[in-house]
Amino acid sequence: MKKGIFIILITLILGITVSQLWPPTDTIGTDPRYVVGSSRLAELLSDRGIGAYAQATEPRDFAFPEDHGSHPDFRHEWWYITGNLDGENDERFGFELTIFRFSLTPVHDHDPNASAWKTNQVYIGHFAITDVGNANFHVAQRYARGSLGLAGAQADPFQIWLEDWTIKFKNDNWQINASDKDIAIDLTLSPLKPPVLNGIDGLSQKSSERGNASYYYSIPRLRTVGTLQIENEDYSVTGLSWLDHEWGSSGLSNEHQGWDWFSIQLSDGSDLMFYSLRKNDGSRDPYSAGTWITADGHSVHLSNDDVDIGVEDYWDSPLGGTYPMAWHLRIPQIDLHLSLRPVLDAQELRTTVRYWEGAVDVVGQKAGMPVEGRGYVELTGYARRDPG
Repeated sequence: MKKGIFIILITLILGITVSQLWPPTDTIGTDPRYVVGSSRLAELLSDRGIGAYAQATEPRDFAFPEDHGSHPDFRHEWWYITGNLDGENDERFGFELTIFRFSLTPVHDHDPNASAWKTNQVYIGHFAITDVGNANFHVAQRYARGSLGLAGAQADPFQIWLEDWTIKFKNDNWQINASDKDIAIDLTLSPLKPPVLNGIDGLSQKSSERGNASYYYSIPRLRTVGTLQIENEDYSVTGLSWLDHEWGSSGLSNEHQGWDWFSIQLSDGSDLMFYSLRKNDGSRDPYSAGTWITADGHSVHLSNDDVDIGVEDYWDSPLGGTYPMAWHLRIPQIDLHLSLRPVLDAQELRTTVRYWEGAVDVVGQKAGMPVEGRGYVELTGYARRDPG
């Protein structure tokens, strides 16, 4: 569920050249030009000009590992990985690595005489680490044209890269590497469950309008080992990660302001994903949906009516805007009651677009038995410019 963030970034790119768009790293999040007053989707997710792109309108046959790769006939796509990690001395971390691909024009036949600088692809990356013990949240952002080897996607061997940030898949394992200033990760992710198709057979419909949809699958549980670095200190880490891959061409309905997205891995081996689409009036859209995955990998589609969500606390961003910050989730059909609380309130990404994405702890009951877990939550559409 990165569509709103991604389209906002690309809207900015289309308005100004890439070289003019982003200020130096130390001004992001402070310069008022880039402290976005709102991440309202209604203003930015136009479907103009998308007719020449492929559309997500019907369920499709997924094939793996081929569909782990790029789908350049579609306008936008992203590979999104989050995880909760433990160090050898009881350190606790969260991490996020996302690489977005966006096509500025529909894909045409390759011109062998074209300049090496010429490309219709733009790549953007977000990388964040939550250092729970030190109550610090580290964020990095990158962007590049898909030319001259700066960024791209290839099928054989499969990899997505943005300069030296990479996501690779080989021998049934994922390898991710990213570093920026004082943070770095080098992790190997081994799937414990096969890919799970979200929506109806992988078609994730976001509104009643035909084409306001994406192809969307998750790998909800990956055993993760490797190293993490913060300020020149290395940590050997282990834990669990979650991988989402989504692609499409159209925007959401102009009725949408944002969403709350939840991914949860429970101690009994089951997993949950749910996104709550939020309308302009604050109500929940009936196209909100999710997936329940049992310990043995069986998946069950969840509709809007299947999941109750209550907000228990809030956090005020120092840059403006109030985010929900603790939740109670109830799914009667599986007798599941969960309470979620962030490991750190201040997990707001102050990139070109501000949004909240962070690690959470989970406790509750399933069928009357205690259960606990960890997860990640993404919150969009809450950022506001501080009038002061």
